[in-house]
Amino acid sequence: MALSTIPLMSWIREHQHLLKPPVGNKNLYNEDGFMVFVVGGPNERTDWHVDPREELFYQIKGDMLLKIREDGEFRDLVIREGDVFLLPANVPHSPQRSADSIGVVVEYARDAGELDALRWYCPQCSEVVYEEWFHLTDTTTQLAPVFKRFYGSKTHRTCRACGHLHPKPD
Repeated sequence: MALSTIPLMSWIREHQHLLKPPVGNKNLYNEDGFMVFVVGGPNERTDWHVDPREELFYQIKGDMLLKIREDGEFRDLVIREGDVFLLPANVPHSPQRSADSIGVVVEYARDAGELDALRWYCPQCSEVVYEEWFHLTDTTTQLAPVFKRFYGSKTHRTCRACGHLHPKPD
């Protein structure tokens, strides 16, 4: 196999039409122990990802807001254009991308038995409303079905702690 580079900005221009909600990502590289994908905005995700491995965020164009839950507290972390951020493993996070923003995310491929979660917190009382654990192999195909199951079920969207109904996206 001949090693070669990927002309990233040309690749983004050619694939930008695929960077659409709800997640807006396209695999750039998914082999040799890494998952590398390009993500475009806008999005306003209400789910939180729990990754058993670290994630590296590189913001190419525009800024993004990474909502995180650290030590039981919610906080916002702005990743500005040109910034790089390494998110530790198992930190719940919810990426919020502005219109026309573009970033690259690098994740380790998961070992057998390693599970990711998509989780929704109650906007009223902050308790977990719903979560689903799964072995992640492809971010472009595995997230949307979980979103569909959550938003398609009033039971999944109802907080057992306070009874609040988690809203569906517009």
